Amino acid sequence: MFKFFSAAKDDNTAASFSEDEARDLIWAKALEEKALKSQDADNSAFREITSQTAHELGEGASYSKFLDVRAGHVIEFIKTKIGKAANEPKLIPFRSFFWGLAVVMFVGGVLTNEFSVTGNKINLLYPPLLGVILWNIFIYCVLFANFLLNRGKKPFMGIGIRRALGSLFQKIQTRGAGHDSALSAFYQEWLVMQGPLLKTRVAEMFHFAAFAFGLGLIASIGIHGWGTEYTVGWESTWLADKPAFVAAVIKLFYGLVPFNSELFSSLTPEAAALMNFSAGRGVNASPWLLQMFYVLSAVVLIPRLLLTIYSSLKAGFLRKHFSINLESPYYSNILRQWKGKTMLIQVIPFSYPLNVSVKQGIEHLAQSLHPENSKIVFSEAAHEDTKLPDLGGAEQTEALAVFAMTSTPEAEVQGKFIQELKKKSQAASAFMRIIVDTSGFEARFANTPQRIRERKKNWSDFLDKYGVSFAFVNLTNADINEAAKQFEQI
Repeated sequence: MFKFFSAAKDDNTAASFSEDEARDLIWAKALEEKALKSQDADNSAFREITSQTAHELGEGASYSKFLDVRAGHVIEFIKTKIGKAANEPKLIPFRSFFWGLAVVMFVGGVLTNEFSVTGNKINLLYPPLLGVILWNIFIYCVLFANFLLNRGKKPFMGIGIRRALGSLFQKIQTRGAGHDSALSAFYQEWLVMQGPLLKTRVAEMFHFAAFAFGLGLIASIGIHGWGTEYTVGWESTWLADKPAFVAAVIKLFYGLVPFNSELFSSLTPEAAALMNFSAGRGVNASPWLLQMFYVLSAVVLIPRLLLTIYSSLKAGFLRKHFSINLESPYYSNILRQWKGKTMLIQVIPFSYPLNVSVKQGIEHLAQSLHPENSKIVFSEAAHEDTKLPDLGGAEQTEALAVFAMTSTPEAEVQGKFIQELKKKSQAASAFMRIIVDTSGFEARFANTPQRIRERKKNWSDFLDKYGVSFAFVNLTNADINEAAKQFEQI
C-alpha cells in the first residue's frame, strides 16, 4: 500500500523529517533570517550554535538529526537571548474538526431519515434516500477517474468542498501572520510543504463524515423500525402513471446489492402500481428496510470506512516523511560548516559572455548564498557544441549555469545543455542550479511589464521540466533574499 505514498531518502540531497521536526526546522530558519535582517544577531552567533550542536552530537549523527537539534537550539536562542521571538505558528485543531464534523454528519443522517419518512410511510423515490446512493457513487467515480488518469499528478477533477475546507484550515493557521515577517516567511514555505498531508487529512475527514452520515441514517431507520410499523411504497407527481418506470428505478438503485432477489423478481409494473400510496397503504417494510441496510452498507459504510483507513494510513506515513531539500543555500551552508567542507562554485554561462558588472553580481549573489568556505570559478561561455568543463576540485561543488532571459529557450539548445550539465553534476556529486539573468530583458522592456511576465513564464515552463533549482535574478542589482526563496522552491 505504501508504494502509493511519496517519501524522500535520507541521502546527500534530501532528508526525511516528521511533521513536528519539519515545522521546527522551517520556523527556526524564518527566525534566524529575521534576526539577521533586523541585526538582532549576526552570523557568528548562529555559527556558534552550529558548532555547539556538532560538539553535542559528534560526526556520526545523521543530517536530519543534526538539523533538528540545531533548529531547537536556534528557537531557544531567539527566545532567551534575543527576547524578540515572534508568535509561534498555530496548529490546526484537526482532531476537533474531525470528530465535530463526524457528529454533525451522524445527526444529519438521522434527520435525513426523519425528513424522508411521513408518519410511518417510507417513500422509495424520496430524493434524500436516492441522493445518498447517487452522491457516493459519483464520489467513487471521481476518485477512480483521478487515480486512473492522473497517476499521482494534479487531479483533473476535484471536490470543491474539500478545497474549501483545506483553504479554511490554512486561514486558521495563518491568521495574524501578516503582521510578523518571521511568521509570513514560515507560512510561505510551510503551506507548500504541508499541502499533501493537509489534502490527505481533509480526505480522511470527509470519508469518515460520510461513513457517520450513513451510520446515522441506518441507525435512525433501525431504531424507529423497532417501535413503528413502517410501510414502504412510492408516490410521485411526475411518475404517478408510470409504474413500469418506477419499478425499473427501484430495481436499479435498491438492487445494487444482490440480496433478496425474490423481492425484485416479484416487482412487476403491476406490483409497483399497487405500492403507490395513492392506491393503498404500501407493503410491509421489513424486507425493504433490510435491503436498504445492505445497499447503504455496500455503497456508503464499507467503502467509506476503507477509504478512511487508507487516508489515515497515508496521513500517518506523510506525517513521518517531510522531505527537506538539503541543496538549498540555507541548509547546505549549515551542513558544510558542520562537516568543515569547502564549496567550489563553478559558473558556466551558456551563449552569454559575462561582462564585469554581471560577474560582480554573480560573485555578490554566490558569496551571500554561500558565505562559509566557498570560492567562485568562472568558465568560458558554453555553446551548443562546447565541451563542458570538468566539475570538482573541492569537497563540494556547485555548478551554476547562467542564461540570459533575452534568449528564447529551446529543448534542442538550452535543454540539451541542461541535461548534459545535469548528468555531469550527478556523476561528480555536485549540486546544480540555474540563474536566468533578467537585467538585459528588463532594461529593454521596462515600460512593458507584461512582456517581462510573459518571458518569465516561458522560461519557468521550460525549466520546470528538468527538475533543477532555478531563479530569475537581475544580476546588476540582485535581490539576495528573493533569489534564495526561488532556489528553495524545488
